[in-house]
Amino acid sequence: MKILIVDDDQINAKMLSKRLLNRGFEVETVYCGKDCIDYIESAKDADLVLLDIMMPDLSGLEVLTHLRKEYSTMDLPIIMVTAKGEVSDVVDAMKKGANDYIQKPVNMDIAEARIRTHLSMGLLNKESIIKKELETANAMIVTYNHEINNPLTIAMGMLRKCMMKKEFEGLEKVDHALNRIAEIVKKIDKVSQETSVQTDKYTEGQKMIKLK
Repeated sequence: MKILIVDDDQINAKMLSKRLLNRGFEVETVYCGKDCIDYIESAKDADLVLLDIMMPDLSGLEVLTHLRKEYSTMDLPIIMVTAKGEVSDVVDAMKKGANDYIQKPVNMDIAEARIRTHLSMGLLNKESIIKKELETANAMIVTYNHEINNPLTIAMGMLRKCMMKKEFEGLEKVDHALNRIAEIVKKIDKVSQETSVQTDKYTEGQKMIKLK
């Protein structure tokens, strides 16, 4: 699981990074709020952010506000790192969507416990979403198979009879198209056997299942 550390104090950031690496985490480090936003929006591979509140370019609260426009507390857990005496900032951060906070100097046992708690919650949420998506996909597949296969079988049988009698023109193209539909149905059925599905963007706000 990858943790992104955001702290303008490079010494503190590197020390925290080393300690987290020693505890089995994968770590990336940036030293300002803008770089944090750029990293999240480009790499999109951070599982949790440790975000310092006091930074010169963009404060941790400003970064938090920006990220919460795109990512929920489950999508991207954010733990604020605060100095003693920043009680009002902590309260403000929690209201703006921070998952938790830890104080400097960082107690690594406490930090690890809180990090693992939020990572576990995020993982459970993702698994729940995947399960629901698969249930929806499977329900759709059953419906398509029921609605398409029966009339398709009848249509193909009738077309073959027409072709044998040579009563219509262009039936070869129709037969080809219907065979293509049959292949699509087979691919949809194959998707139902998978443990996960991939999607492609179809229109704004809509996705379709990627058929292999």
